[in-house]
Amino acid sequence: MKKLTKKYSVQLAGLLLLLALLPVSCIKDDYAAKEKATVQVTFTTRAISGSSDTDANTLEEYEHMRTLRVIVARANDILYNVKYDIAENETSKTITFSELTVDKAGEDFDFYAIANEVGTEYSDWESVSVETLNSRSLRNIATLNDGNTLIPQTAKATIHVVPGNSDDTTIQLQFAVAKVRLTINNTSTESQTVSDIKLSGVNMTSTPLFAEKNLSTENNGSVDLGDMVISGMDSKTVYAYFYENQNSSGYNLTALWKKDQTLPLQIGSDDNKQLITEIPRGKMLDINVTLNADVDINPTIQVQVNEWIGKTINVPPFK
Repeated sequence: MKKLTKKYSVQLAGLLLLLALLPVSCIKDDYAAKEKATVQVTFTTRAISGSSDTDANTLEEYEHMRTLRVIVARANDILYNVKYDIAENETSKTITFSELTVDKAGEDFDFYAIANEVGTEYSDWESVSVETLNSRSLRNIATLNDGNTLIPQTAKATIHVVPGNSDDTTIQLQFAVAKVRLTINNTSTESQTVSDIKLSGVNMTSTPLFAEKNLSTENNGSVDLGDMVISGMDSKTVYAYFYENQNSSGYNLTALWKKDQTLPLQIGSDDNKQLITEIPRGKMLDINVTLNADVDINPTIQVQVNEWIGKTINVPPFK
């Protein structure tokens, strides 16, 4: 009986030794299949891209990129979470991510970029998870319209990193909101007052932090552009922000000038007018209105949704 016990003990010890060696062998094989890789990414502000401007001077003060947080993840594991301060007129930031352990065939890494994170009103960026990143939304548009808050810009991109390749790429950020800029020109010699100016049909509720394929259909909001007093032979400009959306009924600019005015925003030629039915993030509704107080001219409406920095379009006068 003692000999039998000893025999089984030896066999059991040998089996345990074999089982112990197997995971080590798998780990070694897996480690051997990995190689180090480096990727260099340049993050640029969307508003400057494609523009003839070489600096950020064409942006409003609080639209400049002043901080940049970059998070790099492989599946649900965050590998890098870094934040940089950005100089006043700096419009891009190049970052080198080294020591990435990658399969020989290459692997996908998700890059998340958030500029001006203070404007999101979230404060847990250093401990945020991938799941939270992908589900996070902006909800307080009033804060972004207070004239003192940095406007967030975001981007998300997947980069396939292969060891030994030159994996240098550029990721463009875009504003997480849309913008309306209204300029009113007074061609008369008398001062003109335009009151209670609103853009209606927009989304003032919420928007995903990162752009999604489909636009929100929330369209019951209106953005208040206030009152404007324009001196004779002068012009004034106001602007405000709202969240991207689509609206099959279109958008209206309303105001009080001599009487209640409603200006549907349309595009196309006079004989083929079409409503604007969507305004994506990073776009600007640029409206130029001329007040002809001395003459009575029927309005002809011409409206475009442009890049954030784009040409000024003309919208003829309120009647």
